[in-house]
Amino acid sequence: MTAEDDGSVILLNVTSGQWHKLNRTGNELFSAIRAHGVDAAVEVFASRYPEVPQGQIRLDAEKLLSALVERGLLEPDNLERGSGGVPIALAPRSPVSLKPKLMAAVALPLALLLLRLPFRMTVKAFKFVKRGLAKRTATKPEALQALAAAKRVSRFHPGRVACLELSLTAALTAAFRGGSVQWCLGVATDPQSFHAWIEADGEPVTDPFDDPIPPTYQRVLAV
Repeated sequence: MTAEDDGSVILLNVTSGQWHKLNRTGNELFSAIRAHGVDAAVEVFASRYPEVPQGQIRLDAEKLLSALVERGLLEPDNLERGSGGVPIALAPRSPVSLKPKLMAAVALPLALLLLRLPFRMTVKAFKFVKRGLAKRTATKPEALQALAAAKRVSRFHPGRVACLELSLTAALTAAFRGGSVQWCLGVATDPQSFHAWIEADGEPVTDPFDDPIPPTYQRVLAV
């Protein structure tokens, strides 16, 4: 964990190798939760931002905790109580039905295998799978389910699963269920970084806590 001058904090998941960033408000909210629990943190932020409904602040706090758990950055057992014995109400993970998870369990090892090939062969292989199995365009909810299933399954993989592996797993999961999504790669220039994601019907598919694709990243390749 590294603090930035603007009050944000950079977090590294040492298992997956993925970097995550909490902005200043998120960092302050999590620090308050960790020190005092959700209820006290919500009251502090409600007095600081009176124009924001208290219910919205609580929802944001629970979403924050849920996102940290989902990304392997927070162990629920370690934060069941804040200091002083104040319970912390962890929000549940996004529900994922059994079928997408089973498909993702097959898609993840296939994605890892394909990414060991020369990249042009990886692209050709994905096109072959999508052309053979995906007979229709996946809906946004279906794409979100594929992404959520890929994230859930990736937590059990002992090696590195970053955006490239995760996005290809999600795209394959969607294809296995008969839905076509685009596997996209892009670049950001300031600072220079690379990213991979999926799109459904031309729109990036991310969960609410992922970095926004546009305008952060410019799409370079869509498969």
